Amino acid sequence: MFKLIVVIAVRSDKAAAFEEMVKPLVENSRKEKGCLSYDLLPDVLHQNCYLILETWESDKALETHKLTHHYLDFIESLNEYATKPPTMYRVEPKKVSLV
Repeated sequence: MFKLIVVIAVRSDKAAAFEEMVKPLVENSRKEKGCLSYDLLPDVLHQNCYLILETWESDKALETHKLTHHYLDFIESLNEYATKPPTMYRVEPKKVSLV
């Protein structure tokens, strides 16, 4: 199990349209086998910036996700809205010693 945090900066004149464009991605991704969670949230500290928070059961589930129509449609449309390429972080459960 792992989490992805995708940060997307959106043009100010396209923010509302971006929120509509991304809805099919979020709704359909949540239905995929191996997707444990999938959410779109606005970054309240950075205007016109959004976070996609994903939790996947396995790398195989994520690879299958990247072949879906809703993901490919999103990727194809993203340049119309984004000011720069998205930044992605991958977080995997690991116990961190605080000693």
